[in-house]
Amino acid sequence: MKLKKLAFAGLLVLVCGTAFAEPGHGCDKGKFDKTNWQEHRLEHFEKHQEKLHTILQLTSVQENAWKNYQAQIKPQDKAEHPDVAELSKLNTLQRLDKMEAWDKERDTRQAERAKAVRTFYAQLNDAQKKAFDENAFPQHEGAHHGGPRHEK
Repeated sequence: MKLKKLAFAGLLVLVCGTAFAEPGHGCDKGKFDKTNWQEHRLEHFEKHQEKLHTILQLTSVQENAWKNYQAQIKPQDKAEHPDVAELSKLNTLQRLDKMEAWDKERDTRQAERAKAVRTFYAQLNDAQKKAFDENAFPQHEGAHHGGPRHEK
C-alpha cells in the first residue's frame, strides 16, 4: 500500500513538473514581442473601446462626448517610464528628483483621465451608466500589473 502511494506521489510530481516546465503554457508566454508592446497595447485598447461603444448604444447627441472622451483617455504612444541608462548616470539625489518629476507627470495624466471619465459618465443615462460600470474597466482574472493582458 505504501509503495502505491509513493508511486502515485512520484507520478504526480512528474506530471506537475512537466506542466510547469513547458514554456508558454497557458497564455503564450515567451511569444510576446517586447519591441511591439506599444502597438499591442494600443490595439487592445481600441478593440475594447469599440466593444464598449457598441454596448453603450450612444445617441447621436452623446457621440461628441464619446469622441472627446476617447481623445482624452487614449494611451500615450511613447513609453512612460524613465530611461534606465539615463538614470544610471545620475547620483541618488538626482535620480530621486527625476523619479519625483515622473510621478507628478503620471499623477497629472491620471487626474486628466479621471476628469474625462467623470465628464463622459455624466452624459450617460442610467442604463448606460450600469453598462459602463460593468464594461469600461475590465478585470481579468490572474492579471498582473506591468505586463500584457490577454482576452479569454
